[in-house]
Amino acid sequence: MKKLTAFMTAAVLCLGSVMPAYADFYRQPSNIKGVLINSESEVADVVEVGASQVVCNFPMSWAFQPNMMNAYGSFLRAMDNAGITVTMIVLNDWNAAAYKPELLPVSAPVAGVSYYGFNTLNEQGVQAIRDTAGILTSNFGNLVSNWVIGNEVNDGQVWNYLGSMDIDTYCSNYATSFRTWYDTIKASNSLARVYMPFDFRWNCGQLEGFKYGVMDMLPRLNALLKDTDYGIAWHAYPETFTDPVFSDDIHVLDTPDTYIINLKNLHVLTDYMQQPDMLSPEGKVRHLILSEQGFTSDSPERGGQVLELQAQSIAEAYQAAKANPYVEGFFLNRMHDEPSLLGAHYAFGLIGTDGTKKPAWQMYKDLQ
Repeated sequence: MKKLTAFMTAAVLCLGSVMPAYADFYRQPSNIKGVLINSESEVADVVEVGASQVVCNFPMSWAFQPNMMNAYGSFLRAMDNAGITVTMIVLNDWNAAAYKPELLPVSAPVAGVSYYGFNTLNEQGVQAIRDTAGILTSNFGNLVSNWVIGNEVNDGQVWNYLGSMDIDTYCSNYATSFRTWYDTIKASNSLARVYMPFDFRWNCGQLEGFKYGVMDMLPRLNALLKDTDYGIAWHAYPETFTDPVFSDDIHVLDTPDTYIINLKNLHVLTDYMQQPDMLSPEGKVRHLILSEQGFTSDSPERGGQVLELQAQSIAEAYQAAKANPYVEGFFLNRMHDEPSLLGAHYAFGLIGTDGTKKPAWQMYKDLQ
């Protein structure tokens, strides 16, 4: 197994090493309209719906599998050929342990964890991050404009698991992970943008284990990373995922101490980011993308199938995002309904599993 792993790793590293050098670039999208897709076959849908941006996931285990790297490279080139701006989310999945165990902060999988924080608990882990980031940037650095490091990192229990630690230690570890990715990405393409991702919980203290309010994390992370040009990737879902309507969310307040920040009160976040201490090294408000929000067409709260209400909610959310001058990307989750999510009533797609385009499809296409 060790010989096989070494061979596959060498093959991927070799693939990266023969890539030609490219000039620094950033593909400026023509609008904020974006969507999550998972396959090359969906690129035509992106073009047809008029989105200029795509967000996509990349689990770390793929970095060590030449067949996955080749397929993903084809996926990215299809979007490049279509003139689409790509935002890539890098995710530390447990399967990466089979190829690069140093990437993981634990020696065995933890029940209930979807993704792990990148291992910054020892120097071997930091070097593993650096090596893996190098593989991705050498292969895809000329195809990806935006990089998101992890997923909802204020949730250290499910989406960015590192183990038991206080918030200061947790933030310090994420900052080390972010800086390692940031330095590698910027060395490959100085114009690329690199983002820290958060869910919508702004002021919640510590809930249900190691889940933190972003209001508590951001000052700590900013103190450690303010010399970088980090951006914010926010998930602006309705407070109830099974209800597409966000205008009546009761935990979304128009005040700085609100529990949740979504499209109803997004200015609370951008007001905060306009504070002098939160500005970028160039003195500007930091880049902000709304990298994930879904509006279901199957709502028990609203009586079941609510196709028109989904479309209306998407239109209202998009217009709210467009009205905020600091939003640079609005990404729907997702182009097609995901079968595994339908049991929870998370019918977020613009297209059903049978290929039928919902009213939300035409609504989103018509939005400018």
